[in-house]
Amino acid sequence: MYAGILVYFTCILLHIWLRANLEPTAVQLINQNKIDNLSCHYIIDGDALELINPHHFQPPHKSIFFHDTDCKDGLNSRQMCAVESAARLHPKRNIYVFFSGPVTVKQFKHISFLHKFTNIHFGRILILSYSEGTPLESLVKKGLLNNTFWGIENTSNVLRFLTLYKWSGVYLDFDTVVVKSFDRLPENWIARQDDGQLNCAAIALSDNDIGRGMAYEFIEELARSYKSDIWINNGPGVVNRVLIEICGSSNISSMSVTTCQGFPVIDSKLIYPIHYSDRKKYFLPGKPEDTPDAVIHHIWNRLTHIYDVPKNSLYSRLAEEFCPSVFKLYGANFGT
Repeated sequence: MYAGILVYFTCILLHIWLRANLEPTAVQLINQNKIDNLSCHYIIDGDALELINPHHFQPPHKSIFFHDTDCKDGLNSRQMCAVESAARLHPKRNIYVFFSGPVTVKQFKHISFLHKFTNIHFGRILILSYSEGTPLESLVKKGLLNNTFWGIENTSNVLRFLTLYKWSGVYLDFDTVVVKSFDRLPENWIARQDDGQLNCAAIALSDNDIGRGMAYEFIEELARSYKSDIWINNGPGVVNRVLIEICGSSNISSMSVTTCQGFPVIDSKLIYPIHYSDRKKYFLPGKPEDTPDAVIHHIWNRLTHIYDVPKNSLYSRLAEEFCPSVFKLYGANFGT
């Protein structure tokens, strides 16, 4: 009997060890959950959201935009936290959450919890009409976004550049937590992810000449170089190629408003205070004040969606402070 008990507990310990030590690699995590069916983007019926007419829509100056492209009919707690945090820190700015697919009445009732913030607005966009009259119209009409396993990512990349090209403002990925007002940043900005790479999970392009010029350069570069099956080429790749050309150097660490023709490239500690290689820190005990310079925290969801959010972890503490309504709504289930 004792031998059986010993074997039982040995198996449990082995299981725990394997889970801790055989975690998927970053490459494996990036390649998980590929989705090639984006037919929801072309469905009109059964939608509880107001349809945004891109030819008449005029968002106010300095609006903040999110794009949902995953056809999952609604938002999860992490995504809702991103929206709430942006709204709380910017009560005088409009926050727009655009869905590429329909949202049912049931899910709309769930996300409309965020309507307690009067500056949050939800809307449905149809990508065919959204791209009309832009340099990306041909790419979209040819169906190039549909012939790939990276449909979510490619569509998200297309829409962020389209939105900033059409209206200016700030674009944010959903795996962010905003912890300070953007008013402390320049009108235009993009941030270094590290000394070798720029990232476009958060980007601001104003309606001044510099912002309009960069919006045009980004969208033209995407139209020229779009590759269906290399999604990083169509997001970070776009901003890196354009800024290397504009700044006249491939040295990311040296890029600045001075070297980049007036366009500010800001420090990683402001937007990406914890590098993706240290992403587990968000799920370990920590305090927001440990990253005093951060304006945004990027949670690296593609690499961290497998983790629960333990009580007193840094991510939990960030959510409790900066999206308290969502955090309270979900309680112990936040982030799952």
